[in-house]
Amino acid sequence: MRLSTDYQGDPAAASGDGPKPTQVSTEYQKQAFQYHGYGLADRLRRHVAAIEGVRHPTAAPGHHRAARDYVAAQLQGLGLVAELLPFRFRGRTHHNVRATLPGRDPRRPPLLLAAHYDSTPDTPGADDNASGVAALLECARLVAPRALPAGIEFVGFDLEELQAATYRVGSRRLARERRGRGEPLAGALILEMVGYRDRSVGAQIVPPFLGIDVPRTGDFLAAVGDGQSRALLDGFVAGARAAVPELPIVPYRTRLRGWLLPLTRLSDNASFWDAGYAALMLTDTAFLRNPHYHRRSDTSATLDFDFMAQVTEAVAGAVVRLAGGD
Repeated sequence: MRLSTDYQGDPAAASGDGPKPTQVSTEYQKQAFQYHGYGLADRLRRHVAAIEGVRHPTAAPGHHRAARDYVAAQLQGLGLVAELLPFRFRGRTHHNVRATLPGRDPRRPPLLLAAHYDSTPDTPGADDNASGVAALLECARLVAPRALPAGIEFVGFDLEELQAATYRVGSRRLARERRGRGEPLAGALILEMVGYRDRSVGAQIVPPFLGIDVPRTGDFLAAVGDGQSRALLDGFVAGARAAVPELPIVPYRTRLRGWLLPLTRLSDNASFWDAGYAALMLTDTAFLRNPHYHRRSDTSATLDFDFMAQVTEAVAGAVVRLAGGD
């Protein structure tokens, strides 16, 4: 099922002023209830099919807005309150999407789980990053029924992709504003391309001088943190491996907020590192494995939804553990 690109929300949004928080089109609210009864891999497949297509504010503004509304509607369909958080960039209003699962213990800082929903102007972006958004939504579905000590924030970021000379715009704005208000965060888990698997030997490109052993088969999930993210990385790996023992996970800790290995800064995790928060990038390693990265061939036909289901279950298990659950 492909999402219509005709925007059905507030007319002010189409003019650039944007909807107020929690204003989501009725069409997409209805779609939030369509996937009940499907298996996890099938639900992920249907999310990707709904989101797939160019989602860029100037190249495809209709589908870009539709993807935003879809994320909000799916989260609202889980009984969460979804907000559209506006920010200005080059004279236009854009939105991050956030839904919060409150924790039992208000003294514990929340954990953030996020994925960017925009794409480059010339790719359908199935792996980059409809796969991450699909995993985000299904993690929310798996975790939402739990009453956990720490709260969980589920966030869809806008403008992660390059905008002329800058990128990671939406996440940078949220992380900086949060730091400016002095708000603590247990950590940010960023889902960045999690749907591509290639088990053939040599499919995985390994950068030199990593200092760790990395498989040459492209069938693992990488979890990348920086120096301030050691505890978050250890906790994530323990929780993910306990939840899905058969999923290979390769943890890696970079230095100097990733500046010694700049490819570790290519997603929204770097916005949180720069703001002084612990954060992980959870990824199939993008162009180090996926030959369709930023190409028109990045379609759902290239994805492995069984692999994506394993990743989703592993991340959900790790989220529960990091939030103080059993």
